[in-house]
Amino acid sequence: MQSTLLEVRQLTRRFGPLTAVNAVSFSVPRGQIVGLLGPNGAGKTTLLSMLVGLLPPNAGTIILDGEPLQRIPAHKKRLFGFVPDSQEVINHLTGLEYLQFLRRIYGLSEEQWRMAQEYLTLLRLEEKARHLLETYSHGQRKKLQFIAALVHQPRLLLLDEPLSGLDPEMAILIKRLLRKLREREVGILVSTHDLLMAQDLCDIVILLHEGRVLAQGKPPALLAQYAVANLEEAFLKALGLEGQEEAVDRVLANF
Repeated sequence: MQSTLLEVRQLTRRFGPLTAVNAVSFSVPRGQIVGLLGPNGAGKTTLLSMLVGLLPPNAGTIILDGEPLQRIPAHKKRLFGFVPDSQEVINHLTGLEYLQFLRRIYGLSEEQWRMAQEYLTLLRLEEKARHLLETYSHGQRKKLQFIAALVHQPRLLLLDEPLSGLDPEMAILIKRLLRKLREREVGILVSTHDLLMAQDLCDIVILLHEGRVLAQGKPPALLAQYAVANLEEAFLKALGLEGQEEAVDRVLANF
């Protein structure tokens, strides 16, 4: 059994003259949560899109469960679950019909299907599951996406802004769920703007800017590297934005 579920080596993606992801390398071990942090336009979503097979890389290698891949084939997609930041759904289906559709695609066992229904109860979607997806709020769609990502019991989770749209109760529940999955040796890659959540949740963080890795490591090591008290301050230092507070004061000088 591979101790590293996902390894990315020198992954690059260009759109014409723009290099959105530039020679990025990192790994996601079993039983660890790895955070991708960066401002808008840093390349986080493009990177995840390559990892799930939505975009082909221009260069570099993706190694999934020990097997080098240029592009993820369909049969390998059972190894991971993906929660996108987008809210696209099949509007004419109910939540339950959508999960039944996934049940056929993945060939879920009766036990796995029972787990899907337990997820509906856990995430308080049991009643809403019989309503059309077009009636779902942002948070309800996000919760259904989580169930869809977990229903086939993947060993790797790829999450793009997983707490977006969730109320505080559900955000706390999802973080607790992710910690429990980590205990069960699931590897988790999470892209987020929530730096304090990343500091609390992640074993390793990767700071991205303009498609490049500025720094990566365990949160305590990064705090020591930048001589700061929290990941927000480390992030600002890495991006050279230490003067942010002074800039705000200048703008508000005559307010």
